[in-house]
Amino acid sequence: MDIQLVNDPQLWTLMASAALFCATMTMTPGPNNILLASSGAHFGVMRTIPHIAGIRLGSTSLHLSVLLGLGALFEAFPVLHQVLKYAALVYLLHLTYRLVTSPVKAAHLDEGRKPMSLMEAALFQWINPKSWMSTITLCSAFTLGGDGFWLSAVLGVLVFNLVGFPASFTWVFVGAAISNKLNTDKRRRHFNWFMGSLLLVSLPMILR
Repeated sequence: MDIQLVNDPQLWTLMASAALFCATMTMTPGPNNILLASSGAHFGVMRTIPHIAGIRLGSTSLHLSVLLGLGALFEAFPVLHQVLKYAALVYLLHLTYRLVTSPVKAAHLDEGRKPMSLMEAALFQWINPKSWMSTITLCSAFTLGGDGFWLSAVLGVLVFNLVGFPASFTWVFVGAAISNKLNTDKRRRHFNWFMGSLLLVSLPMILR
């Protein structure tokens, strides 16, 4: 590793900017955070940890794939982008349906409900438009040219995870904090419809 590159102030200024970008992208509302808040409210923090780990696993695999040339593949075959776009649309509609039809009666809350698994959350990142937007921006705007590319690219992967992991927990804690307010069938139903509506609001992001 070139020590001169490691000591380059431009590199660390770029990483600080990347950290701010990652914080903005991971803290603002989007499909991941909406689902995390809902999971925190319904299942609590501990049962949502595999969901969080899956987001990081999926985001990292997507990030590395784009760095290794997946972005060029999408440029060569634009139809692949369209396929992912409509897959995301269908899956988000499916998740919305699951949210709004979740049981709300206290005696049936555990029927047919479980938190998103690690692999489900990881695979979702590959069709999540916000994940793609964040990743492509990190790989292009927050990397150095020439000899500094791979060092800045790998540091970008680390920064995204260091910022994204605690940011995800923030949304889960918010959901868990309001769970004690969901103490009637009506409140639980309204909460499910509200979270489902937020997912629907994210659909224009896909259809643009």
